[in-house]
Amino acid sequence: MYRHYLQWHITHECNLHCIHCYQEDCHCVMVYPEMVGTLDKYEEYIRAKGFEGQINLTGGEPLLHPDFFRIASEIRRRGIRLGILTNGTMIDAKEARAIAELKPVFVQVSLDGGEKVHESIRGTGSFPKALYGIDRLKEQGVKVLVSFTVMQQNCREMKAVAAVCARHHVDKLWWDRVVTDDPAQYLTTEQFQDVSRTAAKLAKRYPFISNSRALEWIPEGGCGYECSAGKRLLILLANGDMMACRRLPFVIGNIREVSQLQTFLEENEIMKKLAAPSFPQDCVSCKYFYKCAGGARCVTYAQTGRLDLKDVNCYL
Repeated sequence: MYRHYLQWHITHECNLHCIHCYQEDCHCVMVYPEMVGTLDKYEEYIRAKGFEGQINLTGGEPLLHPDFFRIASEIRRRGIRLGILTNGTMIDAKEARAIAELKPVFVQVSLDGGEKVHESIRGTGSFPKALYGIDRLKEQGVKVLVSFTVMQQNCREMKAVAAVCARHHVDKLWWDRVVTDDPAQYLTTEQFQDVSRTAAKLAKRYPFISNSRALEWIPEGGCGYECSAGKRLLILLANGDMMACRRLPFVIGNIREVSQLQTFLEENEIMKKLAAPSFPQDCVSCKYFYKCAGGARCVTYAQTGRLDLKDVNCYL
């Protein structure tokens, strides 16, 4: 069955101030009845399309929302898959037990380096708190993913992050490139190549490492990832704004103003443009094109302002 993902930023509030965060300073959140109404619209959409739905609750820090557990329980009651994206610092034994009762498909925690580098990005004291949260989740049998956002400041930290994940029995480590307003944090193509090769080598030692994002299969091959913006992904912000991808700066509408989500998404011009086949001219003769379809459009758009160019870090 075709799976559709809703990444729901239920709050923009956070207890950390990461240097690469793209959330605006917004104190607006939906109250619980409005969240249920939003869930009604999404459920109607996936049922009409015959999709299997998965809602990934995130923020900000989603655990700061006063109704986090209520809406998460309602999602599960309806038979919709649940993922949780968190910085991990607010998870103690009690929270871990409550999360385990929800039976999420995963909880994703962000680590951006060894302790010194991670805290230079996410703040003093955040590293041991995140690891404590991971350990408590693992004690409850929860599948834990670690997300590593690579930038100039931490591009040599892949080995350190992999070693930490191994010690704490993480189920999966995946990585992606930063999208930020600070151009100084972007990887050069040579750095991207080095990180890709390091990850591929580490994957032979640590089977939990996943190179599953666009172009990160280079040079070994094997990735089937293609940008899902406009196809099987919808972003919902705390104020009701909808986006095709959180890392592409296009607001397509507000769910509070939409009565029928299926019709809206099928008729929205931005969604149709993103869903249409993309053929960057530089890619059409590449034998790997149909594995990546031109790479990560969000990374390229952030650096060039264009959606029709090949991935800025592709070195083929």
